[in-house]
Amino acid sequence: MTASRDDAPATLRWPDGMDEAGFLARHWQRAPLLMRQALPGFVTPLPPDELAGLSLEPDVGGRLIRRREDDTYALEHGPFDEETFATLGERDWSLLVTDVDKHVPELARWLMPFRVAPDWRLDDLMVSFAPDGGSVGAHVDEYDVFLLQASGIRRWSIAAPPSATASDDTPSRPPPERAAGDLRLVEDFSPSDSWDLEPGDVLYLPPGVAHHGVALGDGCTTWSIGFRAPSAADVVLHAAELVAERLSGRLPRTRLRDPGRGRGVAGEIDDATIDAVATLLREALTLDRSAMTELTGRLLTRSGTPADDIGSDAADGDADAVAEERPAAFAVTPFSRLAWCGAGERVELFVNGERHACHRRLARGLCESLAVREEDVMPEDGALFDTLREDGVLAPVDRA
Repeated sequence: MTASRDDAPATLRWPDGMDEAGFLARHWQRAPLLMRQALPGFVTPLPPDELAGLSLEPDVGGRLIRRREDDTYALEHGPFDEETFATLGERDWSLLVTDVDKHVPELARWLMPFRVAPDWRLDDLMVSFAPDGGSVGAHVDEYDVFLLQASGIRRWSIAAPPSATASDDTPSRPPPERAAGDLRLVEDFSPSDSWDLEPGDVLYLPPGVAHHGVALGDGCTTWSIGFRAPSAADVVLHAAELVAERLSGRLPRTRLRDPGRGRGVAGEIDDATIDAVATLLREALTLDRSAMTELTGRLLTRSGTPADDIGSDAADGDADAVAEERPAAFAVTPFSRLAWCGAGERVELFVNGERHACHRRLARGLCESLAVREEDVMPEDGALFDTLREDGVLAPVDRA
């Protein structure tokens, strides 16, 4: 039996004595939480054969993970073919498909109960299917994740570090990892807790908690709702990129200066030169509020999908036919990332790492996934609206 994709609830059912505020205060990015029947009576709206069918598509990120006899794992990337599945056997393998909410947009509404963080944090819905014994090994994720059991039973074991408590804000140190075939797995995994999850049960894990899931019996499907966050390295990399753009455009002649110090000792780099480089770097990296806003918006809306692929299906149609039909409205395509910032009527809209200006009403409407009618767009936003359509960020909505 498959549930209707229109039946998604608005909220999770929290454990007794807890609500969303309590979860955020005590568990979010702090400590794991098991939620029995967080989605009571859940019946998956995505049957396993449809998931397998997705993995056959050339633009879908499917992976197969097989456990070998020596407890190492073999990783294979899709797209796959039907013959591949015929060779898998009846146990000890897993199929994983990422961005399922984008390939099957009707499933996006099932993510609403999990939206407990800013929209830019939500990454994707990954769905895994496994027969008896299927697993990917004990591993660590660098992001927050809700693990929803969609069908069958999976046994989850975790090794929560000592600092993973509801009252501790100190990030836990990830456990040592080792190469295991084509994957990196936790070395000497020793679980502290273990639970068997049934359909509708949810396990929340903050970053850095080692976990191991094993399918018990056939027909095990698990949904992973992941929340991304940029690393310090990501921030530095994108800051350097922004600084380089600004320096090349505004201060191309800014260089290191060493006024009147003479040659000094042959070949020596003296302390004054090191200080001068430090000063030049410090001045270059000083970003005002506007630059920090641009850096943040571009960083948080960067898409993992190449820009040429975003909205390509919607944009590949006959442009003249679209213009002749005059679609009633347009909506954001699934792989696009949008966010906005600003206090006035005109705000900054960030789309897939690019910055634009528009009215607050348009920015909010797009970010709330509302269908936007062209006649309701302010004249000042007309050029932006056209650009987003041409770039495949907006696609026509069927007349209804």
